[in-house]
Amino acid sequence: MFSSILPSLVTVLAFSAGTAFSQNAVRPLVSRRVTEYLMPVTAQTHEVARVPGTNFLLLSQMSNSQLVKIELDPATEAPIAYQSFPMGKDSKSGLHGVWPSTVYPGMMWLSLQSENRLILVDPGESLSAAPSIIKTIDIPQPGNGPHSVFEIGNRVWAGLKVASPQTEKFYVFSADVADTSDSILYPCLASPVFIQQDPSTKLVYVTQDAASAIMSINITSGVTAQIPIPPSVGNNPVGLITVSGSSRLAGLWFSLAGNATGGTATFGRILPSTGALQFFTLSHPTLSKNTALLHLADASTPDTPALWLLSTSLLSPNSPDALIHVTFNEAISKIASEEYISVPTQNAMLHRILKLDRTVVVSELNTFSIAQLAYEGAVAGEWKPAQTEGEAVVYDEAS
Repeated sequence: MFSSILPSLVTVLAFSAGTAFSQNAVRPLVSRRVTEYLMPVTAQTHEVARVPGTNFLLLSQMSNSQLVKIELDPATEAPIAYQSFPMGKDSKSGLHGVWPSTVYPGMMWLSLQSENRLILVDPGESLSAAPSIIKTIDIPQPGNGPHSVFEIGNRVWAGLKVASPQTEKFYVFSADVADTSDSILYPCLASPVFIQQDPSTKLVYVTQDAASAIMSINITSGVTAQIPIPPSVGNNPVGLITVSGSSRLAGLWFSLAGNATGGTATFGRILPSTGALQFFTLSHPTLSKNTALLHLADASTPDTPALWLLSTSLLSPNSPDALIHVTFNEAISKIASEEYISVPTQNAMLHRILKLDRTVVVSELNTFSIAQLAYEGAVAGEWKPAQTEGEAVVYDEAS
């Protein structure tokens, strides 16, 4: 009897062993990681932009007016080295804005806030090559204090964030890049930050943080108009980006940074058809209460409309320093999913976000650092575990 049972037992054990091995197949690890990189020690690390067609980033440090050139690994986009250069006449020149030129390919626009000046520089072909100044534009009176700088069409733009000594008012500056004597100062409210153009209407929009309003500029007629942010929704519009092309997010998107008590986790869109404001509010139960959204970037794929949002502790210690990835429903009327990733160093006062080809870089104003988010075996917006909050899928933050 024992001999007749044994073959069956061996068969069962063999089958079970085969099943166990198949259930424990080797799988590659999936990762989501934030790496922080120390930059030169200073009090204020501000804007970051990529030099088009290269593996270099340029990072502005305002408090000592240094421009940091960062070399990226061409395969992973990880920073591998940096070299810093003084910009302006001295350490108090107030280097602030950084923006790539399309009129002058390979060149970069910089703003020297304390010198009241814009400069166009050749960043150099190597890491050690010092940037050379190609063009200088002095801001005419009564304009004062260029903050961020942008190039729209054949004109360079800057929000003049410091009140004029002559009029005590604020202005937006625009000049033809070839004939800089063709310049305009548009009076605005306190105080202009980001400037972008709607690709369909050609209206130029300006966020004005202290006044909690967005100004539109008709560049043909010169007529301007103010769009106030409803206090019930939030305040302090700062970040402003243009999403162009065939994307379902096409148009202008802005973020609300809140105030000293925190943010309202709200961002919005300027509808191209009407110019009306459309608002979206995050729903994450842990972070959304005080999330202060300072900046944003397009994160769309061919199949999924999405944005990166940057939450910061810049205005309030109650607000987290975090990256947030959001997707939308087909009609772009609701948030479909949210993924939160906290940076390792809180109170970093995250300042700007830059989406590269495969990774995302943010500047940390308070900690002379940049942070980089990278995925391996996963993509943004599909990180698990997740939970459902109402109609949106909310992904847990990284620990």
